[in-house]
Amino acid sequence: MVTKESLDTERLDLLLGLSGIASEFIEFSGNHARISLESRLHVLSAMGIIINSPCDLEKAIEAQETSMLHQWLPATTLTDPDQGLLNLTVDPDLENREFSWELKLENGETRQGTVNLSLLETAGRHTAGDRTFISKHFSLGALPVGYHQLSLVNENRKCTTELVVPPLKTWQPPFLNKGGKCWGLSVQLYSVRTAHNWGIGDFADLMALLEYAAGGGADFILLNPLHALDLRYPENASPYSPSDRRFLNPLYISLPLCAEFSQEAVQSVYNSAKWQAGLANARNSDNVDYGTVCRLKMELLGLMFTEFQKDNCARNHEFNSWVSDEGPCLTGFADFQARRCTFPELVAGNSRFQLYLQWLARQQLKSCQQRALDAGMKIGLVRDLAVGSSADGSEVQENPGLFCLDARIGAPPDYYNPQGQNWGLPPLHPMALQENRFRIFIDLLRANMQDCGALRIDHVMALMRLWWCPMDGTNATGAYVHYPVEMLFALLRLESVRHQCAVIGEDLGVVPPEIRSYLDDGGIYSNCVFYFEKYDGWHFRKPEHYKEQALAMIANHDTATLKAWWNCSDLALRRKIGLIPSDENLANDLDWRNGEKEQLLVWLQEQGLLPPLWNTSDSARPFDSSLLLALVSACARISSRLVSLQLDDIAGAEEPVNIPGTSSEYANWRRKLPLELDEIFSREDTAALLHAMSATRKPKELSIKTDEI
Repeated sequence: MVTKESLDTERLDLLLGLSGIASEFIEFSGNHARISLESRLHVLSAMGIIINSPCDLEKAIEAQETSMLHQWLPATTLTDPDQGLLNLTVDPDLENREFSWELKLENGETRQGTVNLSLLETAGRHTAGDRTFISKHFSLGALPVGYHQLSLVNENRKCTTELVVPPLKTWQPPFLNKGGKCWGLSVQLYSVRTAHNWGIGDFADLMALLEYAAGGGADFILLNPLHALDLRYPENASPYSPSDRRFLNPLYISLPLCAEFSQEAVQSVYNSAKWQAGLANARNSDNVDYGTVCRLKMELLGLMFTEFQKDNCARNHEFNSWVSDEGPCLTGFADFQARRCTFPELVAGNSRFQLYLQWLARQQLKSCQQRALDAGMKIGLVRDLAVGSSADGSEVQENPGLFCLDARIGAPPDYYNPQGQNWGLPPLHPMALQENRFRIFIDLLRANMQDCGALRIDHVMALMRLWWCPMDGTNATGAYVHYPVEMLFALLRLESVRHQCAVIGEDLGVVPPEIRSYLDDGGIYSNCVFYFEKYDGWHFRKPEHYKEQALAMIANHDTATLKAWWNCSDLALRRKIGLIPSDENLANDLDWRNGEKEQLLVWLQEQGLLPPLWNTSDSARPFDSSLLLALVSACARISSRLVSLQLDDIAGAEEPVNIPGTSSEYANWRRKLPLELDEIFSREDTAALLHAMSATRKPKELSIKTDEI
């Protein structure tokens, strides 16, 4: 291992900076933390930069600097719409030369011209090894928002670049732009129970939920990530560890909604006693039995595909046209899946079967969004984009060189996770991302901004930096790696406007102040959770003091349900599985929670919403429907433009759907709702909760509906 004494610290810091590796960061406590030399070298090694000597260090620095400066412009260049200002990097020998340029705009227009470099303003000088380069400012004038192609030519060389000209802000739903507010429900789709689903919530259930929610005044449904998982191992069910974020999980397909489901060969298997027995077991389970669900659905989907291929009708032509329009990303994914597919035997290894699955899923998701809009929702579906994909999945394996397979992303130690976190997902290589012209990032945005009104970006800080963990089994000894944040946020704004898709950035935890600036200035909604919104870590924030440009969640998939939080059953469970290490620690946590509950009751009293027969000293009293209604009524007053209420809390769920920091200790991502969908929405308690949200957040619309009645 290289020792600190054998390397020039300043030169090492230079290399780390050129590679985007931070030398320090601000901890959750607010203190500055230095990153150890060993950790930084681990991350350098994961990037393929091996430093065994001072000579290696100098060669690496020279290679980095030369790669940055040897082109007039990078492969993808960010510029502004007002002036089209560029920063050219040229050799001093060219300073008095002329070059010609040609700009091809997206709309087909072409602009051309010539410029003498000596007439351009010098922005600075840079040294790489023994060479010096000059930076020159060059303006193309006002440009339309979009992607354009620029060529620069002189007698000796030619440089081409893709210009990215972004809007200043993401797309804003018109009613929010005018100061409106709305609310919606959040749901883990797989957890939904109905009398007709096949043991897992599906797109038919989502359509029903949209109707119920819209009827109660909700304007959106916030979903878990719908990304494709590796169905060879269906029990690896985390939606945040997918195989490929560009495609959909076929287990959400509702087979009875598909034309081929009615075919005799399909119905024969479906109606068999053995098959129906498996279906009954899957439906009656309190947890999603992913293995059984996958077997049942794939068996019939294979039969449906066989019937589909026999029919050379308009539906088949529609399918072929869709595949052609989607292009090589889809066919590459299908080929990858087919190479691994061992079931159902009837169609194993057939890439067209994989295309068929994606086609069905996309059709049904599109129908869900249309159903939401038809029902009167202003936003409809809010999709969720996970921060990464599994190392052996399609997204990573089909893009060799873009991901660093010798590292995993996670988070440094904090109060809740003193050992740090390792999420088991390989990070994108920042330099490879730029060499790729950001295509993978653009493809991810385009895939996930389809068929929805808004997109939540999980861990939006990843657009600026990610914590890389070494592949040595430890989490704490990593380092932050920085990404081209200006470009990534610019692309996010551009694709948002193109898809008319609002953006929510999940900015919970330790958040660099720069991220908040990008969110605020770019029209991106922050994400806050009621439990954590306190003035001083103790007193709950008043509803009118919440950030306006935000999605406020009363609770979410990473926190305890309201019932569990109040009853402290989440703490008992954490003690049971070892996350709380001792009874003494549990007692301390219970004391703290009791104080929080007292503060909550005081907070409700200040709002004039403390339930009848409740006192501010009733922290030991069990959770009940009156307390839930009071809490929801208070949160309806939150000044954030968007507020979400969990379906879990409406249904009275107490067990968590996920406990962060666990894997085998708890069965994450499979707990079903305690009630079926129609039971939930037929209750008077549910009607009261929905009315409380709408009466406060949409009073004018509610009065109009009342008048109509």
